[in-house]
Amino acid sequence: MAVPLAPLILLLILGCPTCKAFDEKRVLGMLNLERDLLQILRDYAEKLEEKISLINNSLEEYIEDIDEANHYPEEYLSNPLNAFRLIRHMHQDWVSWQVYMEEQVGAEQIAKMELLLPQLPKKLAFKEAAKDVNSLSQFYDFEPADLVEQNEFKSPLHLSPLDCYHLGLELYEEHDYLGAAKWLEVAAHNFTHSRYSDLYDLLGAPRWQVYRDLARTLFKLNREGVYDAYGSALYLNSQNVHLIQEFSQMELFSLRDPMEPILHPEQDPTGLESHCRGEFYAHKAELLCEYNNWVDPFLAYAPLKYEMLARDPYTIIYPDSIFETEIQHVENAYERCPRNVQFELQKGVVGCSISDGYSPVMKRIKERVLDMTGMENFWETFYIVEYDQLKTFEVFNLFRNTNKFPKLKVFDLEDVEATVMIFLKDVPLGGAITMPNEGIFVEPKRGSVLITLDHKEHSTTVCPNIIGKGLVMIKFILKKDE
Repeated sequence: MAVPLAPLILLLILGCPTCKAFDEKRVLGMLNLERDLLQILRDYAEKLEEKISLINNSLEEYIEDIDEANHYPEEYLSNPLNAFRLIRHMHQDWVSWQVYMEEQVGAEQIAKMELLLPQLPKKLAFKEAAKDVNSLSQFYDFEPADLVEQNEFKSPLHLSPLDCYHLGLELYEEHDYLGAAKWLEVAAHNFTHSRYSDLYDLLGAPRWQVYRDLARTLFKLNREGVYDAYGSALYLNSQNVHLIQEFSQMELFSLRDPMEPILHPEQDPTGLESHCRGEFYAHKAELLCEYNNWVDPFLAYAPLKYEMLARDPYTIIYPDSIFETEIQHVENAYERCPRNVQFELQKGVVGCSISDGYSPVMKRIKERVLDMTGMENFWETFYIVEYDQLKTFEVFNLFRNTNKFPKLKVFDLEDVEATVMIFLKDVPLGGAITMPNEGIFVEPKRGSVLITLDHKEHSTTVCPNIIGKGLVMIKFILKKDE
């Protein structure tokens, strides 16, 4: 699956996992901090431009005098006014220019930046973010080379060579040399593809250093490519004595009995990984697409289009069956969710319980779902669930195992006839709803409704999100009393 992956820079684990509002506040705080730092740098650049402009304007004036003197030097200097101006300029101006050149530019901006630097993410946050990126790329089988765009920011997801370099260094520190080699190799080979590569030296990552760190990693893996990597580093920095000594020591070590190279193991994805990547056999013969105009008499006048995804468990989806105005109403209700009905199923999976009778819109959605299922006995609550997960989770198992809903726990979900999942948001990449054993794979599409009957013995798994948060509204349909 060749899909580019993003700077997963904002895949940082931010904020308190038990409080959605606080999470969002921390994320906004991070973005605002970045904007403030960029504004300071922009202000500093303007100060530099002012200084450069003043110098260039002064140079023009001085050069005009010199050009005039060059035509007739003796006549020019015989004029006492010209002689005075030249001598005064040389006697006084150049000393002042030296002082001006030594003056610090943008002292105010530098002071502001010093005040903000303590708010930057700490090492632990960076390590967690790097771990998330690496694990997510492995889960979806993203090759690092696919993640680096030659035209940066043209893709919704990208990593720069500098991102890859620091990710490789982090894996090297964790002794994951196989992982480090992949990221460092991509960083070295794509270094000049970035239009910003001239900045990398300034930011502490010159290209020779990238090749040196790649060579060190390949040496740990007994790879022959170590010679080429060191050779590239020396070509770029031939006068570096320490680099020459390091290369010489490596050559001495290589004179010993050669060791077998450590190669990347062949990929053997789990069934769930393959399924979330879309690499599975779908039972196309079982798919059915038609209109539901028979479950309820009203549907004879307003039939609903649906697709049958599987017969066992009986699973259907109604595309675009919740209106945009209704979705916006539900989203507003979720944003105003009282604290006493907020819940957390696990870290990164939070939500809100809302009664069927909350509003006429909620009642209308409930009635439409009744029409879709042909059933009557509902649990009286909608559960709005928001998830931003980098790992898979089984959403209905979380409901089974939680103690957040004592009334629902009475049923222990044994009396649940079916579940209804209403998608309130698109998830651009990742976040698919799957039943791996049954070959069901549903990408969240805003306004669609997924219904599964008799699901309790089946695994309903949510794949890791890559871009965006998932937001769904869940309704449990109960078995009719005998």
